[in-house]
Amino acid sequence: MPNKLTQHSIRQRAVQTLFEYDIRKAMSETVLTEFKNNIEKINRELAKPIRFDIAYKDERITVRDFPRFFTKPLKEIDKIYEILDIPNREKTAVYKALSFIRDFGSYTKRMTDQEAVDLYKDIFLNLNLVRLFNIELEEENIAVRVRDFLRASFRAETPEEKLEVFNKVFSDVHSSVREKITVELFKPLTVQDEVAEILAMTEPKFATASQDILVQAKAFALNYDNDTDEPVEAPAYFTELVEGILEKQSTLDSTLSGYLAKGWTFSRLTMIEQVLLRLGAYEILFTETPDLVAINESIELAKDFSDEKSSKFINGMLTNLIKE
Repeated sequence: MPNKLTQHSIRQRAVQTLFEYDIRKAMSETVLTEFKNNIEKINRELAKPIRFDIAYKDERITVRDFPRFFTKPLKEIDKIYEILDIPNREKTAVYKALSFIRDFGSYTKRMTDQEAVDLYKDIFLNLNLVRLFNIELEEENIAVRVRDFLRASFRAETPEEKLEVFNKVFSDVHSSVREKITVELFKPLTVQDEVAEILAMTEPKFATASQDILVQAKAFALNYDNDTDEPVEAPAYFTELVEGILEKQSTLDSTLSGYLAKGWTFSRLTMIEQVLLRLGAYEILFTETPDLVAINESIELAKDFSDEKSSKFINGMLTNLIKE
């Protein structure tokens, strides 16, 4: 790459930085918004009365409407957990809830509606108890034993007391199995508490991630064609453009919106058009760059990053700006 960037190249890299920043910031904000939306959906569904259907053919009880109204947001949150890199996802309440609902029909064979409702409600008060369904019993429905445990442990208030009840109800199970069931299993794990906790932990990270995204975008724009081992030092005008446009963005967007056709908003423009217009308007309004130079540079940048139609549109917008 050349030792010294031209003014046009500096503007190109400023556009690349701002465009990359906008895209990655929008993606980050989308993840947070989707997380919140799906949490609301789950909380709404958990607050509703539980409804079941019985498939008499194989005596299974299935949860009515859950694939659409509950399982889907659970799956979306599980995907967001993966994006957020939540450790031990298979141990989370969300993962266990999905596993429980998936196998619910086999657990509730030959149960009555009320027995199924009770089992469902009690498991969702502590999803750690999903693990109990993995215990193997000879010629006996484990779900019935789990239901018996839940009934017997109803008055047991502490995890230690519930562990004691478990050992009584499952006394005939091999000791090696019971030894693996510790007091930790009986500490409540709910979807509501878990997602609220993870949201509280991650929301501040999204707020501070903006600066990290900007640093990464700058580094990429300055060094994508750098064939040396030393990173390119940001030219002063590059820094002025990037920092200045971000600082004045609301003012620039508001000003430029006044020159759009009736019925159009600035947010409806493509991201690259928004960036190019902000750069041109910033140079016109806040730098000593001659107006015509600023417009011509923006037109050329539009040809670099977009097409002829965009360059004409940007020319018209910025020309109207300088007329006033």
